Amino acid sequence: MINETYEGINGTNKLNVYLPYNYDPSKQYNILYLMHGGGENENTIFSDDVKLDHMLDHMIMNGDIEPMIVVTPTFNKCEAATFYKELRQSVIPFVEGKYSTYAKSTSEADLIASRMHRAYGGFSMGSLSAWCVGNHSLDMVGYLMPLSGDNWEGVGSLTKEIDRLGLQKDEYFIMCATGTKDIAYENMNPQMEAMKNDSHFTYTSDFSKGNFYYLTANDATHWWGFVRHYVYDCLPYFFHHE
Repeated sequence: MINETYEGINGTNKLNVYLPYNYDPSKQYNILYLMHGGGENENTIFSDDVKLDHMLDHMIMNGDIEPMIVVTPTFNKCEAATFYKELRQSVIPFVEGKYSTYAKSTSEADLIASRMHRAYGGFSMGSLSAWCVGNHSLDMVGYLMPLSGDNWEGVGSLTKEIDRLGLQKDEYFIMCATGTKDIAYENMNPQMEAMKNDSHFTYTSDFSKGNFYYLTANDATHWWGFVRHYVYDCLPYFFHHE
Protein backbone atom coordinates (compact mmCIF):
# COMPACT_ATOMS: atom_id res chain seq x y z
CA MET A 1 0.00 0.00 0.00
CA ILE A 2 1.31 3.43 -0.93
CA ASN A 3 0.35 6.50 1.10
CA GLU A 4 0.20 9.63 -1.04
CA THR A 5 -0.18 13.33 -0.26
CA TYR A 6 -1.36 15.74 -2.94
CA GLU A 7 -2.35 19.38 -3.31
CA GLY A 8 -5.97 19.61 -4.41
CA ILE A 9 -8.70 22.18 -4.86
CA ASN A 10 -9.54 21.79 -1.16
CA GLY A 11 -5.94 22.01 0.04
CA THR A 12 -3.48 19.34 1.06
CA ASN A 13 -5.06 15.91 1.22
CA LYS A 14 -4.16 12.23 1.41
CA LEU A 15 -5.09 9.01 -0.35
CA ASN A 16 -3.87 5.44 -0.57
CA VAL A 17 -2.97 3.47 -3.68
CA TYR A 18 -3.16 -0.31 -4.03
CA LEU A 19 -0.95 -1.68 -6.77
CA PRO A 20 -1.32 -5.28 -7.93
CA TYR A 21 1.50 -7.77 -7.38
CA ASN A 22 4.21 -7.31 -10.03
CA TYR A 23 2.85 -3.91 -11.02
CA ASP A 24 4.61 -2.90 -14.23
CA PRO A 25 4.57 0.83 -15.14
CA SER A 26 4.99 -0.12 -18.80
CA LYS A 27 1.55 -1.79 -18.76
CA GLN A 28 -1.91 -0.24 -18.60
CA TYR A 29 -4.24 -0.91 -15.66
CA ASN A 30 -7.92 -0.40 -15.00
CA ILE A 31 -8.53 1.73 -11.93
CA LEU A 32 -11.17 1.86 -9.19
CA TYR A 33 -11.61 4.83 -6.85
CA LEU A 34 -13.33 3.52 -3.71
CA MET A 35 -14.67 5.89 -1.06
CA HIS A 36 -15.17 5.32 2.68
CA GLY A 37 -18.26 6.16 4.72
CA GLY A 38 -19.07 8.93 7.18
CA GLY A 39 -16.73 9.25 10.16
CA GLU A 40 -14.04 7.25 8.33
CA ASN A 41 -11.02 8.26 6.27
CA GLU A 42 -8.72 7.23 3.44
CA ASN A 43 -7.14 4.51 5.62
CA THR A 44 -10.36 2.66 6.52
CA ILE A 45 -10.65 0.41 3.48
CA PHE A 46 -7.13 -0.97 3.73
CA SER A 47 -7.10 -1.10 7.54
CA ASP A 48 -6.96 -4.28 9.62
CA ASP A 49 -10.72 -3.96 10.12
CA VAL A 50 -11.52 -4.23 6.38
CA LYS A 51 -8.36 -5.59 4.71
CA LEU A 52 -9.70 -5.08 1.22
CA ASP A 53 -6.17 -5.33 -0.17
CA HIS A 54 -6.02 -8.98 0.93
CA MET A 55 -9.24 -9.71 -0.92
CA LEU A 56 -7.97 -7.95 -4.05
CA ASP A 57 -4.76 -9.98 -3.93
CA HIS A 58 -6.72 -13.23 -3.91
CA MET A 59 -9.20 -12.13 -6.56
CA ILE A 60 -6.35 -11.28 -8.92
CA MET A 61 -4.43 -14.45 -8.04
CA ASN A 62 -7.54 -16.57 -8.68
CA GLY A 63 -8.27 -14.87 -12.00
CA ASP A 64 -11.57 -13.37 -10.82
CA ILE A 65 -10.39 -9.93 -11.95
CA GLU A 66 -7.49 -8.61 -13.98
CA PRO A 67 -4.67 -6.87 -12.10
CA MET A 68 -5.92 -3.38 -11.32
CA ILE A 69 -5.18 -0.26 -9.31
CA VAL A 70 -7.47 0.71 -6.42
CA VAL A 71 -7.37 4.17 -4.85
CA THR A 72 -8.95 5.15 -1.53
CA PRO A 73 -9.31 8.94 -1.24
CA THR A 74 -11.30 10.91 1.34
CA PHE A 75 -14.04 13.54 1.22
CA ASN A 76 -13.11 14.89 4.67
CA LYS A 77 -11.83 18.19 3.24
CA CYS A 78 -15.17 18.86 1.54
CA GLU A 79 -18.47 16.97 1.49
CA ALA A 80 -19.34 13.59 0.04
CA ALA A 81 -21.85 15.21 -2.31
CA THR A 82 -19.29 17.62 -3.76
CA PHE A 83 -16.24 15.35 -3.83
CA TYR A 84 -16.75 14.78 -7.57
CA LYS A 85 -15.15 18.20 -8.11
CA GLU A 86 -11.97 17.21 -6.27
CA LEU A 87 -11.98 13.81 -7.96
CA ARG A 88 -12.12 15.39 -11.38
CA GLN A 89 -9.81 18.33 -10.86
CA SER A 90 -7.28 16.94 -8.38
CA VAL A 91 -7.40 13.24 -7.54
CA ILE A 92 -7.60 11.64 -10.99
CA PRO A 93 -4.94 13.90 -12.53
CA PHE A 94 -2.61 13.32 -9.56
CA VAL A 95 -3.00 9.55 -9.44
CA GLU A 96 -3.04 8.88 -13.15
CA GLY A 97 -0.17 11.24 -13.77
CA LYS A 98 1.93 9.06 -11.46
CA TYR A 99 0.61 5.52 -12.01
CA SER A 100 0.00 3.69 -15.25
CA THR A 101 -3.63 3.55 -16.39
CA TYR A 102 -5.30 3.69 -19.79
CA ALA A 103 -5.15 7.51 -19.80
CA LYS A 104 -2.54 8.64 -22.32
CA SER A 105 -2.07 11.84 -20.33
CA THR A 106 -3.86 13.81 -17.64
CA SER A 107 -5.46 16.20 -20.11
CA GLU A 108 -9.23 16.32 -19.77
CA ALA A 109 -9.61 14.91 -23.28
CA ASP A 110 -7.45 11.88 -22.51
CA LEU A 111 -9.13 11.26 -19.15
CA ILE A 112 -12.52 11.34 -20.87
CA ALA A 113 -11.28 9.03 -23.62
CA SER A 114 -10.20 6.43 -21.03
CA ARG A 115 -13.41 6.53 -18.98
CA MET A 116 -14.36 2.91 -19.68
CA HIS A 117 -11.24 1.84 -17.79
CA ARG A 118 -12.19 3.89 -14.72
CA ALA A 119 -14.68 3.05 -11.95
CA TYR A 120 -15.89 4.82 -8.84
CA GLY A 121 -17.59 3.23 -5.86
CA GLY A 122 -18.30 3.92 -2.22
CA PHE A 123 -20.04 2.77 0.94
CA SER A 124 -22.70 4.76 2.81
CA MET A 125 -21.78 8.46 2.41
CA GLY A 126 -19.20 7.16 -0.05
CA SER A 127 -22.13 5.71 -1.99
CA LEU A 128 -23.65 9.19 -2.11
CA SER A 129 -20.35 10.44 -3.51
CA ALA A 130 -20.55 7.72 -6.17
CA TRP A 131 -24.03 8.80 -7.24
CA CYS A 132 -22.83 12.39 -7.40
CA VAL A 133 -19.91 11.38 -9.61
CA GLY A 134 -22.50 9.82 -11.90
CA ASN A 135 -24.71 12.91 -11.69
CA HIS A 136 -21.93 15.35 -12.55
CA SER A 137 -18.84 13.63 -13.97
CA LEU A 138 -20.00 10.56 -15.87
CA ASP A 139 -17.84 11.69 -18.78
CA MET A 140 -14.79 10.52 -16.80
CA VAL A 141 -16.15 7.33 -15.22
CA GLY A 142 -17.68 4.36 -17.04
CA TYR A 143 -18.60 2.20 -14.03
CA LEU A 144 -20.33 3.09 -10.77
CA MET A 145 -20.57 0.97 -7.61
CA PRO A 146 -22.85 2.68 -5.05
CA LEU A 147 -23.05 0.49 -1.93
CA SER A 148 -25.60 1.05 0.85
CA GLY A 149 -26.41 4.64 0.05
CA ASP A 150 -29.01 6.41 -2.10
CA ASN A 151 -28.85 9.20 -4.64
CA TRP A 152 -29.91 12.34 -2.76
CA GLU A 153 -30.33 14.24 -6.04
CA GLY A 154 -32.66 11.59 -7.44
CA VAL A 155 -32.59 9.48 -10.58
CA GLY A 156 -33.47 12.50 -12.72
CA SER A 157 -30.10 14.10 -12.05
CA LEU A 158 -28.32 10.99 -13.31
CA THR A 159 -30.43 10.65 -16.45
CA LYS A 160 -29.98 14.34 -17.17
CA GLU A 161 -26.20 13.83 -17.11
CA ILE A 162 -26.50 10.82 -19.42
CA ASP A 163 -28.55 12.88 -21.87
CA ARG A 164 -26.19 15.85 -21.62
CA LEU A 165 -23.26 13.67 -22.59
CA GLY A 166 -25.18 11.80 -25.26
CA LEU A 167 -24.10 8.43 -23.86
CA GLN A 168 -25.42 5.18 -25.25
CA LYS A 169 -26.64 2.44 -22.90
CA ASP A 170 -23.45 0.41 -23.40
CA GLU A 171 -21.30 3.36 -22.28
CA TYR A 172 -22.18 3.37 -18.56
CA PHE A 173 -22.70 0.54 -16.09
CA ILE A 174 -24.03 0.65 -12.54
CA MET A 175 -23.86 -2.18 -10.00
CA CYS A 176 -25.52 -1.36 -6.66
CA ALA A 177 -25.80 -3.39 -3.46
CA THR A 178 -27.08 -3.28 0.10
CA GLY A 179 -28.49 -5.56 2.81
CA THR A 180 -32.11 -6.07 3.78
CA LYS A 181 -31.34 -4.94 7.35
CA ASP A 182 -29.12 -2.06 6.21
CA ILE A 183 -30.23 1.45 7.20
CA ALA A 184 -29.94 2.41 3.52
CA TYR A 185 -32.30 -0.32 2.30
CA GLU A 186 -35.58 1.59 2.55
CA ASN A 187 -34.21 4.63 0.74
CA MET A 188 -32.42 2.70 -1.98
CA ASN A 189 -35.33 0.49 -3.01
CA PRO A 190 -37.58 3.21 -4.49
CA GLN A 191 -34.69 4.56 -6.54
CA MET A 192 -33.75 1.11 -7.77
CA GLU A 193 -37.36 0.54 -8.87
CA ALA A 194 -37.39 3.91 -10.63
CA MET A 195 -34.21 3.02 -12.50
CA LYS A 196 -35.60 -0.38 -13.50
CA ASN A 197 -38.48 1.43 -15.17
CA ASP A 198 -36.38 4.14 -16.83
CA SER A 199 -35.44 3.77 -20.49
CA HIS A 200 -31.83 4.80 -19.77
CA PHE A 201 -31.24 1.48 -17.99
CA THR A 202 -31.59 -2.19 -18.86
CA TYR A 203 -31.81 -4.26 -15.69
CA THR A 204 -29.77 -7.47 -15.75
CA SER A 205 -26.87 -9.15 -13.98
CA ASP A 206 -25.38 -9.87 -17.42
CA PHE A 207 -23.63 -6.68 -18.46
CA SER A 208 -23.34 -7.97 -22.02
CA LYS A 209 -27.12 -7.52 -22.16
CA GLY A 210 -27.72 -4.51 -19.93
CA ASN A 211 -26.17 -1.81 -17.78
CA PHE A 212 -27.74 -1.85 -14.32
CA TYR A 213 -28.12 -4.34 -11.48
CA TYR A 214 -29.04 -4.24 -7.78
CA LEU A 215 -27.79 -6.86 -5.32
CA THR A 216 -29.52 -7.35 -1.97
CA ALA A 217 -28.13 -9.51 0.82
CA ASN A 218 -30.60 -11.07 3.23
CA ASP A 219 -30.21 -9.82 6.81
CA ALA A 220 -27.01 -7.88 6.03
CA THR A 221 -26.54 -4.67 8.04
CA HIS A 222 -24.61 -1.42 7.50
CA TRP A 223 -21.13 -2.87 8.00
CA TRP A 224 -17.90 -3.20 6.02
CA GLY A 225 -17.91 -6.94 6.68
CA PHE A 226 -20.83 -7.20 4.28
CA VAL A 227 -19.57 -4.48 1.96
CA ARG A 228 -16.47 -6.57 1.28
CA HIS A 229 -18.79 -9.20 -0.19
CA TYR A 230 -20.52 -6.59 -2.36
CA VAL A 231 -17.19 -5.45 -3.80
CA TYR A 232 -16.22 -9.08 -4.35
CA ASP A 233 -19.47 -9.69 -6.24
CA CYS A 234 -19.43 -6.47 -8.28
CA LEU A 235 -15.85 -6.11 -9.49
CA PRO A 236 -15.80 -9.12 -11.86
CA TYR A 237 -18.56 -7.43 -13.90
CA PHE A 238 -16.49 -4.31 -14.51
CA PHE A 239 -14.05 -3.37 -17.29
CA HIS A 240 -15.29 -5.63 -20.07
CA HIS A 241 -16.76 -2.94 -22.32
CA GLU A 242 -15.35 -0.24 -24.57
